[in-house]
Amino acid sequence: MRRRWVLFNTVLALLAGTLGAAAATAADYSFVTAPDGVPLCVFETGRPDGPALLFIHGFSQSYAVFKRQYESDLAHEFRIVGFDLRGHGCSGKPWKASDYASPDIWAADVRAVMEAKKLVRPVIVGWSYGGYIISDYVRRYGTADVSALVLIGSNGGLLPPTTDPEMLKKQAAGREAALHTPPDIEAQIEAGHGFVKLMSSQPLPADISEIMFATNLMMPAYARRAMAGRSLQNDDVVPKFLVPTLFVLGAKDFSNTPAALETLAASMKNARVSVYPNAGHATFAEAPDAFNAELKAFAEGVQPH
Repeated sequence: MRRRWVLFNTVLALLAGTLGAAAATAADYSFVTAPDGVPLCVFETGRPDGPALLFIHGFSQSYAVFKRQYESDLAHEFRIVGFDLRGHGCSGKPWKASDYASPDIWAADVRAVMEAKKLVRPVIVGWSYGGYIISDYVRRYGTADVSALVLIGSNGGLLPPTTDPEMLKKQAAGREAALHTPPDIEAQIEAGHGFVKLMSSQPLPADISEIMFATNLMMPAYARRAMAGRSLQNDDVVPKFLVPTLFVLGAKDFSNTPAALETLAASMKNARVSVYPNAGHATFAEAPDAFNAELKAFAEGVQPH
């Protein structure tokens, strides 16, 4: 009997080792140091020799929000990399407001990840605030080192400044509130639940909702205040978008209108808009199969033949 237990435990140990090794090769976690020393948390999965997709999350979120992409068929064809922006998730959270102020800082963070991971002309995919980070990157480095750009639920600040008094009033109120975000845990928990509800037109899957809620709480009040103070106007950068660009928008998204994005895309060198009729702000999570299929076809179409 004792020999049987020894054999049984040995088999379990071997299985555990095998499964652990498989999991380690399926997903890799590392830290890349930004030029100013901030550690950036980086996630990688997919096919190591495949064309690269670089995912950039939205405000108060994390690389983990793209779970439906990491665990999809995209990983069979593409090398997939995502990272947490400074002040977010498992990345470093510098204290000074100046560490968040300049577009060059955000652009340099993206560049640091690309260089450390040796990403060759990736397709950069940015959701919501991630679209503004894409604009920061294009402002600083242009598009020579990327194959294409995808902005989800975001205009990247590329639209002309609004002159609508009501919209200007809402923007000012939102910025004022963010500039005075209190370090109150209970208030942040309440706000986190409200944030998740705003992200979609219908309830999200439980795992995605949990990721959004948890990572929202991981962003400190001082980082929120610092980011609220920086300019997001990037209409002067439109001429520098010289690679294929795809705007993805849910028809029920609160942040943009199809008409505004269509006008923007028409003013660009090679851009188009894709509208998901039953989705809100998080199309990649609300309609993952359709989104993944479109991203796959778009990314394949910009690869050299």
